[in-house]
Amino acid sequence: MASRLLAGGQSVTIFEDEPKLVRQLVQEVTETARAAISAKGSFSLCLARPVIPALKDLSPDALDWSKVNVFLTGELLGANSSYSEALATFGKKCPVQGIFYPILRPLFSTGTGLPAFAAEEAAGAYGALLKSHPAIDNAGPMPSFDLLLLGLGDDGHCGFLHPESNQVKATGKGKVVLSICQSGKSQIAVSMDVMRAAKKTLVTATGAGKKDAVRRALSGVHGPFDCPAGLLSKAPSTTWFVDKAAFADFERTSTMHSGLPGLLPAARLEELKETATKLCAPGKGFLAADESAGPWLRAGHAEAAKIPDVVENRAAYRAMCFSTPGLSEHISGVILHWETLMQEDAKGKPMVEIIKENGMIPGIKVDKGYNKKGIWGTSVGPLGHPEVATLGLDDLQQRCAQAYKEGARFAKWRNVLQLDPMKGLPSNLSINDTVHTLARYASICQSEGLVPIVEPEIVPNGSHDIFYCAEVTNKVLKAQFRALAAHHVYLEGAVLKPNMVKNGLEGPKASAETIATLTCQTLLRTVPPSMPGIFFLSGETALNEDNEEEATINLSTMNRLFAGKLPWHLSFSYGKALQKTCIVTWLGKAENEAAAQKALKARSQANSDAVFGKYTPGSCASVGTDGNVMQAAGPY
Repeated sequence: MASRLLAGGQSVTIFEDEPKLVRQLVQEVTETARAAISAKGSFSLCLARPVIPALKDLSPDALDWSKVNVFLTGELLGANSSYSEALATFGKKCPVQGIFYPILRPLFSTGTGLPAFAAEEAAGAYGALLKSHPAIDNAGPMPSFDLLLLGLGDDGHCGFLHPESNQVKATGKGKVVLSICQSGKSQIAVSMDVMRAAKKTLVTATGAGKKDAVRRALSGVHGPFDCPAGLLSKAPSTTWFVDKAAFADFERTSTMHSGLPGLLPAARLEELKETATKLCAPGKGFLAADESAGPWLRAGHAEAAKIPDVVENRAAYRAMCFSTPGLSEHISGVILHWETLMQEDAKGKPMVEIIKENGMIPGIKVDKGYNKKGIWGTSVGPLGHPEVATLGLDDLQQRCAQAYKEGARFAKWRNVLQLDPMKGLPSNLSINDTVHTLARYASICQSEGLVPIVEPEIVPNGSHDIFYCAEVTNKVLKAQFRALAAHHVYLEGAVLKPNMVKNGLEGPKASAETIATLTCQTLLRTVPPSMPGIFFLSGETALNEDNEEEATINLSTMNRLFAGKLPWHLSFSYGKALQKTCIVTWLGKAENEAAAQKALKARSQANSDAVFGKYTPGSCASVGTDGNVMQAAGPY
């Protein structure tokens, strides 16, 4: 028996063979039951049918069985096979709590499937039982079993939840028990939300026939709903019991190359996951302060552009922003340029220390921009130059190590893609270069302890409509996650910074509701649930639009329309969209600092509200569109 912490953060115990696994499983159930009975006077155990036979050797004398309550993850109504098997195993020891209640019992004896209304009625009754049973902890939003035992299906299903089924797609919707009616059969199933709420979960898999399902579930390389066991494996309470035959395929693929996350030290994996979790704190996002020049030059405002771009002004502005009282209530991380990472304020205090003392995490931009000459042979896009490749991989390892030493704990790298449907942009060449460059950057960052922000930015320049942007964003993100898997990037220790799905600056204007719907639909189709957070870039807006207000409204609309339906933290990583009013209030004058800090705090609060889907349009003051001017596009 050997225990391992995998790259995905999962705890896995590998056994020589199935008999040894079963013996340990029995011991685990016994010890967990004793602890629960000692702590609260009862024990709730929920079982899937495949694991029931393994528990036949539970000793009658090992527990006070009068305090044990057994529940089932689901049942094929009419056949009652799970109930019958559980009754045979536990019936003389403890009650097997009833999916079956008196009004339906006459139907069960017929051995025939039940009509749809009976499945719905049974699901409602079983859900009510789980929500009211005294042995189950119902202090939270979902019933919480003391122990959940599951087998693994060949297709990655667990319990009665199958890949891409409506039942697994109900995850996050607050359902307790679901009805299933298909192929003339009626079933009920405990939801994924209930499974993930269990205090402790054990998933078992034995035999070579399970190796492909084990590999997919534990690797994290799957879609949001095509591997239910993989979705469950992300719950921190889940442990896997597998034998060598079932684990063989995962073992082989995870040792083909050196330097992949599965071989990173456990302490490094834990550090990356801890940092990513802190960055994804509820209601918080990123302050993007990574411009090489003064951010006022990219604010797109006539008066702001007049502020002299000298190092003293840059230091004064940054120190003012980073020391804003209470900013960490809304900002988890600050993305810095290399100059800022090494910079001090006027009193000699390092910027990194100011950020950390104000409760935020320093990050670092590590790409070196791009050459506008572009990739040879590619078409000129709406930015006025060919498609481009981002520079900086050559010495990235050393720079990441140095940044970590200086206090940075996450990093950013930006690749740019242009849209032009008439020219077929972006080209496959540009997409492939983008996603593999970002994946290589991400793997290097993680090897040096930095959580990578993966940013395949599709710029809004052009006259395309929102549907073309949705089509391309879908294509790019699918390719991006294939590349991250190929480069063995640990998704739980990374975050995504995509563009919102929007129309081109000169294209037909889409509503906030359309932007929110197409953006979230695209993400749900492409981004694995193991990615902890998605932080949008705001993107450019037309001159007659308020960049700050538009970005906040779009984010709030997404979180409002898709509340409870998204597996990731959906937040912001804004530069100009957080700072424009702050910059125009400041204008390089020390006497304006307090008012500028107030403006930054207010817009940060507005976006924090947007993360919860609760921002009221117009409730945060902004400079609006007065003074808007075109700003330079491209690298910064």
